[in-house]
Amino acid sequence: MTGFETVLLRVAGTAATTLLKSLLARAPGAGLTADPVRPAGRLRRPTELGDPEIRRLTRTLASRLGEETARLPDHERSAVVDSVADTFAAVGRLDADALFAADLRPAALAAAIPSPRAAGLSEAAQSVHRRLVELCCTHVVEYATTLPGFSARADVELVRRMAELARAVDRLAQTGDGAALAFEERYGRYIAEAHGRLQLFGLTFSQARREWPLDRAYISLAVSGEQLEEPGRATPMSTELALGASERVLLRGPAGSGKSTLVQWLALNSARRTFGPGLRDWNLLVPFVLPLRSFNSPAGLPMPQDWLSATGVPLRAPDGWVESLLSAGRALVLVDGVDEVPPRLRDRTETWLRALLIAYPTARFVITTRPSAVPEDWLTGHGFSPLSLLPMERDGVGAFITHWHDSARAEGVSGQEREQLDTYEKSLIQAVSTRRDLGRLATNPLMCALLCALNRDRRMHLPRARKELYDAALDMLLVRRDTERDIAGVEGVYLSRDEQTVLLQRLAYWLIRNGQLVASFEEAIEMVGEWLDAMPQVRAQGSARKVFRHLLIRSGLLREPVPDSVQFVHRVFQDYLGAKAAVESRDFGVLVRNAHEDTWDDVVRMAVGHARPDERAHLLRELLRRADENERDRSRLVLLAAACLEHAPELDPEVWHEVETRTAHLLPPRSAAQAEELAKAGELVLELLPEPADLTEDEAAATIRTAALVGGDRALQVIAGFRSDDRYEVVHELSDSWGRFPNEAYADAVLSGAPVREGHLHLRTAEQLATYERLRHIHRVHLTWDGPIPPAIRDRRDLEWLVMHRNPGLTDLSPLAGHPTLRHLGCWTVRR
Repeated sequence: MTGFETVLLRVAGTAATTLLKSLLARAPGAGLTADPVRPAGRLRRPTELGDPEIRRLTRTLASRLGEETARLPDHERSAVVDSVADTFAAVGRLDADALFAADLRPAALAAAIPSPRAAGLSEAAQSVHRRLVELCCTHVVEYATTLPGFSARADVELVRRMAELARAVDRLAQTGDGAALAFEERYGRYIAEAHGRLQLFGLTFSQARREWPLDRAYISLAVSGEQLEEPGRATPMSTELALGASERVLLRGPAGSGKSTLVQWLALNSARRTFGPGLRDWNLLVPFVLPLRSFNSPAGLPMPQDWLSATGVPLRAPDGWVESLLSAGRALVLVDGVDEVPPRLRDRTETWLRALLIAYPTARFVITTRPSAVPEDWLTGHGFSPLSLLPMERDGVGAFITHWHDSARAEGVSGQEREQLDTYEKSLIQAVSTRRDLGRLATNPLMCALLCALNRDRRMHLPRARKELYDAALDMLLVRRDTERDIAGVEGVYLSRDEQTVLLQRLAYWLIRNGQLVASFEEAIEMVGEWLDAMPQVRAQGSARKVFRHLLIRSGLLREPVPDSVQFVHRVFQDYLGAKAAVESRDFGVLVRNAHEDTWDDVVRMAVGHARPDERAHLLRELLRRADENERDRSRLVLLAAACLEHAPELDPEVWHEVETRTAHLLPPRSAAQAEELAKAGELVLELLPEPADLTEDEAAATIRTAALVGGDRALQVIAGFRSDDRYEVVHELSDSWGRFPNEAYADAVLSGAPVREGHLHLRTAEQLATYERLRHIHRVHLTWDGPIPPAIRDRRDLEWLVMHRNPGLTDLSPLAGHPTLRHLGCWTVRR
């Protein structure tokens, strides 16, 4: 780099500083609007704006829009105001960091606000929504510039930004000709293009359009982790906020939960430098996506200098470029799919990761895995925070369905097709809300996409059972998609559904037996060649390579993750087809030996569905026999056998009776210890927990505890079934379970319908106290608090029963004087 260029950059930095100082010199009040609104009223001047302030601001600005909102019906006007407030709430509290991340530009802040999630808004309402978001951002920035500490905070921000600019200038000067920074820009453009589109299964039947903008398709999910709030309690939080709280994250999630999509989204936004306030520091990072499924060869795992070539990036970096980013703490290392590494190679993977962590301690790492692939404390000694992706809740499912249909509508469909998509969207949202079987399936992005595709394909006639659902999906992909468009023999190969299925299921089973998700082209072609020996009618059409290419291109079930490798589009199809191959090979011993692994759950269940009645009975007997011989996995194996029953349309009555008898010893649970043991089986147990009717008090309480320990939206639905049970122990568990779920969602689903006449509602956090103010029917409270009696309790003149526990700051009971209905008061305090 020339001295002139360096001076030019430094002059540009000085000019930027002068310009920003001139803007800030106008504070208090930047003059962005002539009539600024006070978000918190005249008596309070908070330094950050939360949900109450934003809702006040939104209501006030909506009233100012006048004619724009007057054209809307009352219910839609209210829906728009609530939707705007909800979208701001999804971002979190707006503080100085959030505003500086947007460079104090209202337009940039508005761009960081997520799209509305409310379904069913008219175009006019959506226009008002956008206008309100823009106005709110303008008034928020205006308000921030009036705060007393704003100028000092702005000075700090200026120093920080100038230091970053100086470091960038120094890096550019050190490279001589700026090659490293020039390559960083080129690499960023490549990653943004490579990861900017997402394959959404079944979104269209057109082979030409199977990828969609990730910005449009991405749905933010929730995670839980003990480090997020109180030890031992799973506190849901948006993925973006949770990631921003840690430099090293181990992200767990079951199949289809969105792990790989999240990795893709992180890479895209890092490359574009478009992270919002929650991850503003990540805009300085350079992403490296390392899918472990691509590194299962005996050659070993790649070192940093080989990362680009090993992941198929066709760019050549300057010598030492990757290592310099790692050393400087500017690398975002995204390691995807520890569970996709064969168990025999996981020790090698852990050694590789530990070496990277030791060599580059300031680099940021996000590692994804299925829950059971590694121990609970895996890499915690190296500072990793464990996070778990939670199942999608009702709002998330509705948002996904809306985004799915929005993506379809955005691709230039006709007016009639748009009307049909509107109808399909509304019918599916209704079906998922009312049909328990669909609600149980629609808990992750993959299954939601599958339901959307089948609902459209079958004109709102969805299958019921899971096996039937997969059968319908295969029929759609392998046959109907091409047949209905008169496409056949494009590659010179004509395969029936049965012929395609035979080849695909053998490939699937080979991958499952070998603990792999990816095969090389040469491996796959060699195996296809062997299988064609028994399929002369297919061999006559061409070579094994030609048949394999046909499967890869036309089946819709295979994809090429990196050049010259193949995998199924999702593990559920691999498991479904592999289970069929296992049954046809009579490999029941293999299924039973691996049944304790959660990655084999669906394989075993689908095998029961595929098997003939006598084979089905044999497989279930063997599962129970192994449960008798294996104390550690006994409960899990019995529960798996019970879960298999729904896939058995015909079964020996004795076997059915034996499975149900063994399950009856586990379900319903009768104690806290049994609940904890059952919860270890994960979501599997939620499908088997009994309905509330006819349960004893202890059984009902233990059932609630089991569901709460498992967590997630499906668990919340189980607990909601007990909300009207007013027995003391049941109410105790309903209350204690509150902290394991989203605060408002739990209150709406459970507490709003809980009478609480015998037990009490335990309040532990400020959020729960705030929610309690609207639970006017609950008059019995147990409060764990530190400090004076809070207003939510003091102002409730209808309290009947109050116990305050572990409150060292409680010194005055006079606020309770004159409570006319208070009949029981208890205080347990601890000395400071």
